Amino acid sequence: MRLFSNVTTSLTILAIVFTSTFSNMANANLPDLEANKDERALSNPSYILGQYWFRKLNGSRALIDFPPAYDYLKDALSHILPQTNLYNTTVEMTLLNSTQSNAFVIPGNHLFIYSDIMEMITSEDMLYGLLAHEVAHLDLRHYERQTKHSSEELSKTLVMLGAGIAAALAGAGGDATTALWLGGIANQAENTLTYSRNQEQEADRRGREYLINAGLPPEGMTKLFQAFFKQALGRPKLEFLSTHPSPNSRLSDSFSLDTQESILNTRPQNDFEYFRASLLAYRAGLEDRPLTYLDQRIQDNDVRNFAKALFSYIVQSPERALDFLSKLEKHNKFTDYLQALSHIAANNTEEGLVIINQQLELSPKNILFSMLYAQSNQSKPINVSSDYLYEKRLVWRANIQYYQSRNNIPMALNYRALLDFSQGKDKTAQYLINRAEKDATEDEKSIIKNTIEEFKIINEAEKQEDLEEEK
Repeated sequence: MRLFSNVTTSLTILAIVFTSTFSNMANANLPDLEANKDERALSNPSYILGQYWFRKLNGSRALIDFPPAYDYLKDALSHILPQTNLYNTTVEMTLLNSTQSNAFVIPGNHLFIYSDIMEMITSEDMLYGLLAHEVAHLDLRHYERQTKHSSEELSKTLVMLGAGIAAALAGAGGDATTALWLGGIANQAENTLTYSRNQEQEADRRGREYLINAGLPPEGMTKLFQAFFKQALGRPKLEFLSTHPSPNSRLSDSFSLDTQESILNTRPQNDFEYFRASLLAYRAGLEDRPLTYLDQRIQDNDVRNFAKALFSYIVQSPERALDFLSKLEKHNKFTDYLQALSHIAANNTEEGLVIINQQLELSPKNILFSMLYAQSNQSKPINVSSDYLYEKRLVWRANIQYYQSRNNIPMALNYRALLDFSQGKDKTAQYLINRAEKDATEDEKSIIKNTIEEFKIINEAEKQEDLEEEK
């Protein structure tokens, strides 16, 4: 029996989600997506659109919620972004569990990667090839350029974007989503597909430039296309290729580059293997024999035992997770974080704190372990700020735990509302924050009013773009 929810359901559910969400969009005035160049401003329609769906997708049952994986991905992006015009821009990341092989971006600098694609990506340079390609879409403003290309196609593009993301939220299977590229810059009209393929080739070429300028091997992109080609032979509905040039054409294009020296030659490859294993551990839950699945796809003993431990933790078996972790010969932040989580879940809090404190001695402001420390002993979290949602989730959860332990229900509700709102649960968040305001002390009301104002500003911006939910 498959243990995890996958992006898989009937077209009927998709139709329900799509209809309820887009009843107003079809007749809405089309936004000027080039109106504001500040990518992450609420005056920018592109950002509003992307952030709306980013919140929705982060409330999906398919969300992968393992912070060390996001930490690694943020570090990987930091090698590519300085080569672009997005250097001082936050690129938000979401990892989703699916049997579809896909990666995509949406407006406002949001990046999504499906777990299944890590079956094909077996080396760090291949991952860098994928990231460079996706970042190029953002840097080249392909979504906005698509709307300029054909104003008549914009309404279709917006609807297809919404339908694709609604499919992911509802769990639509391959037959329902094969025609949808969730990046949202193309629909199935032939002229739009042609334009999209041109954009894909442009992103390939610009992405290789990023890799070369960053001292990363451009061959990683070649190997990536080779893997896509091989996979496409046995999987004709490979999601990533739905609106892309054929793997053959991309391969021939990529072979034109000379071999470059890479900074990866001197960088440890360890973290990539554990990042890949983290996604495959989630992906294993979509199989009938999850541990066999991991045995077949992960060669290294330590990495394989880590993946089995993470899978065990996800299915609420922390004792079994600790058993797999006890077999490791080497440890890193991935394994230590999972080991601490598993000890705490198994009611061995003191053992978990020992591991957490060891990490904090090396990096006192490490947000992953400092928030885990606060949660484990119900202490007040240290003050940290972050632009990344995965880190904000850690802070909010630590604060929820702290205020609940102090029986301060209004403040616990405030942080719970922030968490729910970040997952697209606007009505629940509004209900919680209203309760918090009603029972809060005078000192607490200013904090709660800031949260209320934040919700109001975002909802008003979405309303202006006809993205608000039906009442």
